Amino acid sequence: KKAERTMANEQTTPTPEGAVHRAPRETWFEFIAAAILGLATLGSAWSGYQSGRWGGIQDFRIAESLAAGRNAAENAIHANQLRLIDVVSFERYVSAVSENNRQLSDFVVQRFRPEFKPAFEAWVAMKPLKNPAAPSSPFFMKEYSLAPEREAQQLRQLEEKKIAEASNANTISDTYLLLTVLFGVVLFLAGITAAFERRKLRMAVLSLSIVILAGASIALALLPLAKG
Repeated sequence: KKAERTMANEQTTPTPEGAVHRAPRETWFEFIAAAILGLATLGSAWSGYQSGRWGGIQDFRIAESLAAGRNAAENAIHANQLRLIDVVSFERYVSAVSENNRQLSDFVVQRFRPEFKPAFEAWVAMKPLKNPAAPSSPFFMKEYSLAPEREAQQLRQLEEKKIAEASNANTISDTYLLLTVLFGVVLFLAGITAAFERRKLRMAVLSLSIVILAGASIALALLPLAKG
């Protein structure tokens, strides 16, 4: 009799309207939410990793720019020392010429530095005592060039290049960090959808998370990767 009553109750108990149709929808909804959570987790982890890598690149580029700046300063000091030697030697030559001391002037010329001699010879060839268009000294001639000074200029350019690379790396690192935050927002939105009972509200929140996920994923695909 108990079994008969139980079967009768089951037959008379009304089935909730639409329950059969809601089950597949709920399954798809949970599947989509799980997929969003998985993709956002991967995106957040990858963005954080790349942000750290680009931050490291920034540190290396800053260190390289500082090293180039120090080397440039050392070469500039060396160039000034060589220029001072050339100036003193040239002044001694001018003094010997003014004293009509040919032996001393020849002695000084023979001991000019190799980098200074081409400029001096080109300046003398212009007959500066008779030619008002001639430069006032060999130091204004295009032939006068100091190797340490040229190297210092190259190092300054390298320093500026490394600073620009460090700034670019910082920008990329910050962008990856921003994407980490966006993926975190997606995780939050997808995670709270189950807390809403109204289906339309859950779909609205889920749709918003999909839009943010798509935008962040596109931006992530366009960013350069830190290699090496």
